[in-house]
Amino acid sequence: MNLAVSSAILSAVLLAIPEPSSVPANELGELILEERSSQPIVSLAFWPPDIHRRDPVLLLNEQATRQGLPCLRTQWRIRLKRTGETTDTKGWWVDRARGVHSRRQIALADPSGDCPSKGYVKISGYRSIDLDRAGWGLARYRAFLKGNEEINYRCVAEDQPFLEVCSNVEGLREWLGQKTPTYLWGNDQRVWLRIDSTSDAEISLASPYRLTIKLHRPVPF
Repeated sequence: MNLAVSSAILSAVLLAIPEPSSVPANELGELILEERSSQPIVSLAFWPPDIHRRDPVLLLNEQATRQGLPCLRTQWRIRLKRTGETTDTKGWWVDRARGVHSRRQIALADPSGDCPSKGYVKISGYRSIDLDRAGWGLARYRAFLKGNEEINYRCVAEDQPFLEVCSNVEGLREWLGQKTPTYLWGNDQRVWLRIDSTSDAEISLASPYRLTIKLHRPVPF
């Protein structure tokens, strides 16, 4: 392979981009993703939030669309590496072959019916799980946090330190309300919600539609 061909292949895979916060989200999406996104990119963020951390991840969020009860969107995760240059136009490398990944997320629609900009949860198997069913499970969990007394629930403390949290429903709601759920999956019988490394929720899809909160020692994701 001659030098010209190698250079062309390298430039097609490795892309130098400017400081992301200096470019409109939709333009940055077009630059990095080209035609891979199905909806316009409407927002961006970094993970971790501190952009000065080594090899941060750029999050590009597509415009969400209403899918029955919930809203569905794609979030693109782009691994960044510094180029070592000081120019404003070539501050970061993007490996378009190995450094770009996507995941699907859902959120509950606003009372007005519009899709929100925040509150999205990663979902698994969105082609096989009914999105309305997933949205219904998420809505039931949110209703419990807001104090809906009609929600049939139980709290299971799998370790001694969580017994006190489980025994006080108001304290439990306040404790869970400070956490942002990260992952949702399900089947024909129930919906599971990973809240964080110490707490999960399980919502039964059969009467009496019980919500079970499980508190446990931290587990790896």
